[in-house]
Amino acid sequence: MNNIITRVTATPVLVPVIVGESARWFRREHLDRTILEIETADGILGLGEARGLWPAEIISERFAPLLLGSDASDHDGLRRRCLKPLDFGFPERHCDTLAYAAIDLALWDIAGKMQGKPLYELLGGAVRERAEFGAFGYPPNPDEGFSEKDVPRVLAKQAEKAIEDNGTTYFEFKIARYRSHVDIPTIRAVRKAVGDDFPLAVDANQTYDEETAAEVFRQVAEQRLDNFEEPVRSLAGIDRLAKAFGVKVSSHCVDADVFRALPNITASVPDICIFGNLSALMRHMEAMSQMGRGTWLRAMWELGISWAAMCHVGISSSAISRPSQALIDYAEDDLIMGEPWSVRGGGVKVPAVPGLGIELDRRALEKYRADN
Repeated sequence: MNNIITRVTATPVLVPVIVGESARWFRREHLDRTILEIETADGILGLGEARGLWPAEIISERFAPLLLGSDASDHDGLRRRCLKPLDFGFPERHCDTLAYAAIDLALWDIAGKMQGKPLYELLGGAVRERAEFGAFGYPPNPDEGFSEKDVPRVLAKQAEKAIEDNGTTYFEFKIARYRSHVDIPTIRAVRKAVGDDFPLAVDANQTYDEETAAEVFRQVAEQRLDNFEEPVRSLAGIDRLAKAFGVKVSSHCVDADVFRALPNITASVPDICIFGNLSALMRHMEAMSQMGRGTWLRAMWELGISWAAMCHVGISSSAISRPSQALIDYAEDDLIMGEPWSVRGGGVKVPAVPGLGIELDRRALEKYRADN
């Protein structure tokens, strides 16, 4: 087979958010992503996806010339060629890594198609029948006519709808968009809606100060939250709160040394792009498991290519300790042909098709491209 890379095409896209009353409060009306196509001389097409529009320029202007004419199976060599070693004083390395994540994923897709194996087989094989994902809720936007008193009712209804419509087995929702005196009754209302034993988690996006977070922890202790994600900005503060209140807390930090130094942070929640390398992601999650920490995948306003990768990782990583996050239902279109990979009964059954197992919808790609 001729594995030589002959085409590298990066396309920035803007796909409207369809669950708007909450997402617009975050000033997000679109999912901004970069869709990548890498083709070999034999006509094998690999698909990748990165967060944001800016990776398209990095890939097209800097990475593509380094990839063209190279062997698509040389994953390590291509990564070294594109990502130069830099110290912590070079934040642009992180941008390059996030852009390279699309390339890494496309190379995995090519590898699976060449070997006739689905991606999850290349990652070590399926360890569960379905990739498990929870439902995610957002508080209503006051600009849409909602008041503070509406928040508990709206989020409780979101939780009930997720369970009724999709059979979700885990519900997580954002708090700290209103003041804490709204969050406390909201947590109680959602708990009442889902029942005493249903797994329930919240995410404050580092918004509270420690004093406010401590008060919220005290007030909702009887609600038995399964997890509290990033209540404050300081990692040391998260650790102190977890120790003081005996609550499970998580962070999007992916530095294993931090977890060794802060033993009370109970879980690391990476997204599939953060390392620019699926193998590194799998190693990180396994390292967290070996340290006795939980880990699951972070939602990142994904479209269909990233979503497929999340599903493959979801069934192949034994380290995943609870249902991962998902926001795929917030997209007007996933840019993938055929029926969407919907979460039903708490999970997604991944088809045993070579590579990612998906086909790019070119008509949708043209419709939503941001560089027209």
